[in-house]
Amino acid sequence: MMPPEPPFKKMQLPALFLVWGAPQGSHRSQLIARHLGMDLQFIYLTARQGKYYAPFKYFYQFFATLMFLARHRYRVIFVQDPPVFAVLPVYLYSLVSGTQFFIDSHTDALQASWWRWTLPLHRFLERRAVTTVVTNDALRQLVESWGNRSFTLPDPPLVGEEGAPAPLPGSHFKIVMISTADYDEPVAEVVAAAASLPDVDFYITGDFAHSLHYHGIQDQAPANVHFTGYLREGYFALLKAADAILCLTTEDNTFLSGDNEALWLGKPLITSQWPILQRYFSQGTLYVDNSTDQIRQSIQDLQAHYNRYRAEMLALQEERWQAWWARVDELLHLLAGN
Repeated sequence: MMPPEPPFKKMQLPALFLVWGAPQGSHRSQLIARHLGMDLQFIYLTARQGKYYAPFKYFYQFFATLMFLARHRYRVIFVQDPPVFAVLPVYLYSLVSGTQFFIDSHTDALQASWWRWTLPLHRFLERRAVTTVVTNDALRQLVESWGNRSFTLPDPPLVGEEGAPAPLPGSHFKIVMISTADYDEPVAEVVAAAASLPDVDFYITGDFAHSLHYHGIQDQAPANVHFTGYLREGYFALLKAADAILCLTTEDNTFLSGDNEALWLGKPLITSQWPILQRYFSQGTLYVDNSTDQIRQSIQDLQAHYNRYRAEMLALQEERWQAWWARVDELLHLLAGN
C-alpha cells in the first residue's frame, strides 16, 4: 500500500505539528506529520517529568514556541495535547496571524485524574480551534458534551519502518508484549501466564528497572520471559521478529498505539476486551479480560489457529488503510469550512 501525496505538500500550505516534549512517546504525531506533509517541531527544556519541573519548562517552552512561530509563519498548526499549555501560544499567535489550529488530544489529556484540573482551559481553547482531534468516539462524545467540536482520527498507518527482523534465538513461538511499564498494564498476569507456557518466548518492552509499579517483577519471571528494557533502537526490528503482539490495558477508552503497530505490521494481536479496541481491531485479534487464565487461553488459541488470525489481520489492514485516508479527507475539508 502506497500512501498518496501528502495533502499539505500538494496544497502548498505551510503546516506544522507541534509537540511540547521529546520525540520519545510522540509516534502518533510523527506519523500524522509524515502522512499529511507537515513540518514537525519538538520544543522542550527537559524530558524529565514531575510537578516541580513543569512550571519552569512550560515557561521556557511558551516563549520558545512564540519565537519559533513568528519566524516560520505557518498557516495550519496541529498541537499535541497533553500538555494543553502547548496550545496557549498557538492560540495567541493565531489571533494576530490568522493561522488555523487543531488540538490533537490523547486519552490522558481528557481522562487522566492528574490533568483534570486543566479541563476548563481545554474547553476554552477547543472552542477556538478548528476542531479537537481524538483517537476514538468515546473521547469525541466527551468533547462534544462540552459543546465543542471534535473529530475522531485513529492512529495513522505505520510507514517508514524498513529493516530486517531482530535475530531472536530459538524455535519457540515468540510473543512481544508492548509495554511502557506503566500502572495500567497487567504485566504480572502475563508473567504468570508465561510460567505455564514453556514453549512460548515472551519479550516484554519497557523500563522495568526504574518502574515504580513493578518492583522485583524481573526477578520473579520464568526463564522464557525476557525484559528488553526501553528500546531506543531496534524496537520495530523486535516487533517484526514476533509471531504475535500482546498489548493490554486496564483503562477503558484507551486506543493502544501498540495495537495499531500490530495491525500495520500484519501481526496477530491479543488485546484487552474494551469496546473501542474490539470495534477497531475487529479481525485477527483475540480479546481478554486481563486475567492470567484468559491470557494463557488466548495464546493457546492463537497458536492453534495462527494462519487464520494472520490472514484476518492482513485483511483488516487493507480495510483500515482505506478508512483512515477517507477520514483525513474529511478532516481537511474542515479547513475550508472554518
